[in-house]
Amino acid sequence: MTFAVLGWQLFIFFTILISGKKAGWACTFWVIWTLVQVYGLPLSVIQFITIYLAYKFTTKIS
Repeated sequence: MTFAVLGWQLFIFFTILISGKKAGWACTFWVIWTLVQVYGLPLSVIQFITIYLAYKFTTKIS
């Protein structure tokens, strides 16, 4: 996995993290964005896992 992919996943994670109480809306945005923009299955899976983990982490600390 390249640094660009890891950096992008960190960006997604932090945008969900800083959204706080609106984490559900941020996750919805990223899921739709992934479905529309990411064409490779492995990258989609990685991104969905990142979104899921970020949501779980955000709701746990809120």
